Order: sequence, then structure tokens, then C-alpha cells
Amino acid sequence: MSEFSLTDKDIGKKIFEIEEERVITIKTRVVANDRDEAFEKYLECNDTRVCEEHECKHNGDDVINHYAKDYGGYKDTKEVGRIIKEECFPDDDEDDSYDVKEEY
Repeated sequence: MSEFSLTDKDIGKKIFEIEEERVITIKTRVVANDRDEAFEKYLECNDTRVCEEHECKHNGDDVINHYAKDYGGYKDTKEVGRIIKEECFPDDDEDDSYDVKEEY
């Protein structure tokens, strides 16, 4: 079953796949006695705030979101298939019913 909403007007069109890569850099500052304690506090922090459309650890006390940046770009657009008309009963000369579907 197709996730596209296909109709007769789509027959002959192509299907393209657009690939996007994203890298998110989040910097969190933690008040602690040493690295291990800082990392434990970071892991245990369940409070967040939204920064750059991402949930970032931030409790407003000793775990503070300092920075968040989303880097990304479009890597490639390539043809991966096409829309075809496929007869439901190809061996039946009297039945002209067909499906509009993807072919990859």
C-alpha cells in the first residue's frame, strides 16, 4: 500500500528521494566538584528547555544549557522510481481496471 495519494494524473511522474544530513551541537554547563560528578549530574538531569528547536538539558540550577546549534544541509536529490499504471487483471481482456502505483 502506497503512502502517497496517487491518482491518474500522477502516471508517468518520477519519484525522487532527497537526502538531508543534520548535526546538532549542544553545550551544557554543569557546576560540580569534578568531571565524574559533572557527568553524573548531566545524565541525571531530566529537566529541559527548547533551544534551536531541540530539547536540551537545563534545570536552572546546576545544569544549564549554554548553546545549541543545528547544522545541516541537503546532500543529494536522486530519482528512485516512477508512478505507473498497472492492470489489475492483465490476462482478462474484458476487465480494464487498474491501479496507480509506485515502481522502484
